[in-house]
Amino acid sequence: MSESPTRHSHPLDLMLAVSDVVVNKRYAQIYAQVLTLDTPTVEELSEDLDSSTTTVYEDVKHLVESGILERVTETQPHRYQARDIDLNVQAGDETYEITPALFVALARSGTNENLRLFIDRHGTGGLAGALEYARNYVQGQMNARIMAREQDIPVLEAETILQELRDVLLDVEPDREQSPDIEEVEAEVDDRNYE
Repeated sequence: MSESPTRHSHPLDLMLAVSDVVVNKRYAQIYAQVLTLDTPTVEELSEDLDSSTTTVYEDVKHLVESGILERVTETQPHRYQARDIDLNVQAGDETYEITPALFVALARSGTNENLRLFIDRHGTGGLAGALEYARNYVQGQMNARIMAREQDIPVLEAETILQELRDVLLDVEPDREQSPDIEEVEAEVDDRNYE
């Protein structure tokens, strides 16, 4: 039987819990590991993370209390699963989708130099924006030239981050990929060049 979240009676509570994961790399790593391992125990998580079992236990406890993870067993050792997060944040005219893919990308930035460099240059907000482009890229509706022009970054940087985030998205959301319609993408590039 799963525990019900204690602090998710309001969308603001979810937003605050998500912000915890965004700013604390250990929380992002734990969330990503739970997502990858499906229903691990704290001991299984601590094997793959560079933290003590006690630290992982305290972090998992916090993530359960905030509603990001849930305990799915009543008997010891407890098993945990990642809750599906889907939060839309609007900033001005832009809307950003906060999903498990953002947490996984943040967690991977610890070992992936391309992700780390992109975050260093553009921040977590830039990464969230790049994920929006990557979602379209995976579906064949975007290319690096469009992203580079719209974000005023070099094409090589756009291509690099789109490839890295493509891998994240396909790991987290494997049903997302579609074969691109090259003619449609090229026509959109031409249309955007005239705007």
